Amino acid sequence: MPSTAAPTATSSRQAENSVASLDTGSADPCRRLVHNWPLLGFAAALLLGSALVAAYLQEAWEYPIIRGLNVYAQRSVLLDRVMNSLTSRYVLQGVPFIALIWFLWFETEDPTIRARLLVGTGAASLAGVVSRLLQIVLPTHLRPVHEPMLHFVPPFSVAPDSLNHFSAFPSDHGAVFFTLCVVIWRVRPGFGAAAFAWALIVDLARVYEGYHFPSDLAGSIALGLAILCLFQNAHTWSICRRIVGYERSARPWFYMFAFLITFQIATLFDDIRQMGSGLASIVLHHHGSGGG
Repeated sequence: MPSTAAPTATSSRQAENSVASLDTGSADPCRRLVHNWPLLGFAAALLLGSALVAAYLQEAWEYPIIRGLNVYAQRSVLLDRVMNSLTSRYVLQGVPFIALIWFLWFETEDPTIRARLLVGTGAASLAGVVSRLLQIVLPTHLRPVHEPMLHFVPPFSVAPDSLNHFSAFPSDHGAVFFTLCVVIWRVRPGFGAAAFAWALIVDLARVYEGYHFPSDLAGSIALGLAILCLFQNAHTWSICRRIVGYERSARPWFYMFAFLITFQIATLFDDIRQMGSGLASIVLHHHGSGGG
């Protein structure tokens, strides 16, 4: 009588070998991206160029674009509501990109592809964090809706004083979304092209509503691409290899945390940012009261 234990043991050994193979450079195609210095140089040049445009050439190059789009504001309630939905509804913003990441994860059990998705998603998250930090620490870069020289007419549903407490360069939405697009494209080019198209629509809606200039979006693409290149190194690859192995040994815990983390990425950590802002205001008010 044939033994039923042998196939199980064989399958287990194959799974262990496939995870262990991630230690080898040959099984790590995404690590090669960090050696693509021309791509990294292009990202750095694009980021610098976008910053220079935002600082010195905005009035000549970008004001005409904003004015050309702004002539359509408040002419159609339908158009303005559609644009507002694209900039305010999570299901139209980050959710489609994260849904594609989940699809690609479950489409295969190849540990190399799964590790690639983990590395890329982590890079996208870091790009969003770095983008927000730059918005806070860089000199104030007014959004079109707040720029007096533009005489910007806010579309319906856009509050004139919205997002007026930090700079616009670079776009954190663009940094996260376009980095996820690159991750998706490298696994499934067709899905990646569709993701790029949707990200462009969503971010152009932010330009239409006066939240960003085109240079903000270009800078965010460059920032995300640079971080993606730098993030794919031996250290992060080793961490993702361990996470892939952890998924095989503790799936309930893995997918619980994966859902919580990707939910925050899809919403650009909005809940965490709101809670942090509320806590900071309480602490500052407490210190202010105590000092008085």
